[in-house]
Formats: sequence, structure tokens, C-alpha cells
Amino acid sequence: MDFIETYLLNQLDLSLEKRRFAMNLIHEYHYPSSKLLSLIQQAEDRQKLCLLCFCDTLSRTNQNYFFKEVDNFINLSKEEVNETNKRSLTNIFLTYLNNKTYAWNSEQENTIVEICFSWLINDSKVATKCNCISCLAILSKKHHWIGEELFPLIEKMYPTMPASFQSRAKAILKRK
Repeated sequence: MDFIETYLLNQLDLSLEKRRFAMNLIHEYHYPSSKLLSLIQQAEDRQKLCLLCFCDTLSRTNQNYFFKEVDNFINLSKEEVNETNKRSLTNIFLTYLNNKTYAWNSEQENTIVEICFSWLINDSKVATKCNCISCLAILSKKHHWIGEELFPLIEKMYPTMPASFQSRAKAILKRK
């Protein structure tokens, strides 16, 4: 195990300071994204949580780094149950859904739709649900049927949800 992997698995935590340090290591030593994703797949629960939060942060500042790994993030999402990991994964999806240079294929989009609707209607935390409605709203611009399912669902959920969800929902419904 090299020193970057040792750091990522043993010293990385949720602090921005350590995430920034990890980003510098990744850039300085040209650490491949494929190795990072492989590390996530092998990591224990706490390490995986820290690594996915790190990937969320890294994807926002260096979107090109993960261009080849979007399918791997989608595959990780299929079985994910940890709420922090779900939030990180949906943040990564939002990063690439908002990126005009990343070309999603229909299989990727369909899987994201399934995952987001599943997490939205099942017992997920509010942050995950907020990210899911944002992902689905973006995809509804390209696939109108998504909006036909999403917008009534948001309106139904709206009265019973916390203010954070209501705020995001209101913005999405305003743009439909």
C-alpha cells in the first residue's frame, strides 16, 4: 500500500482540511481515479463514508478527474444504504448532471432515475431527498415523463416535509 492509500484509508476524515490535503496528494502525484474508486469498493464502512465525502468535494473542484468513473459511482449507488454516502453520491450526480461537457448515456440516466425515485419515496433523510428531486428535475428537462411523475410527488410530499425540502421543492416547482 502506498502512502496516498495509507493516508486515504487511515487519516482522511470529514474535515475540510484533510480533504484539501488529500486533493493536493491526488493532484501532485497524479493518483488515478480508478485506484481511488477501487479503494472505495474495498473500504470498510467508516473509510467508505470519508472517501465518498472526499470524492464529492473533489468532483466539485475537479470535474474532469471522475469523468471515467461515473458508472462506478452509479454502481456504488445501487446497493447503498448509508445516508451520508447517498448524499455524497447524489451530490456527485448533480455535479455531472449540471456539467454541460459530460455526456450521459440513456442507461446511466435511467439508472439515476430509478435510484433517485427509490431514495425519494423510501425512508431516506431529507438531504438525500433534496438531492434526488434536484437530479430528477434536471433529467426531466430532457425526459418529460420524469416531470409528470416527479412534480405531483413533490406537491404531495411538500406539506409534511421540513423547510429545507420545501425550499428546494418550491424552487424546482417554480422552474417547471
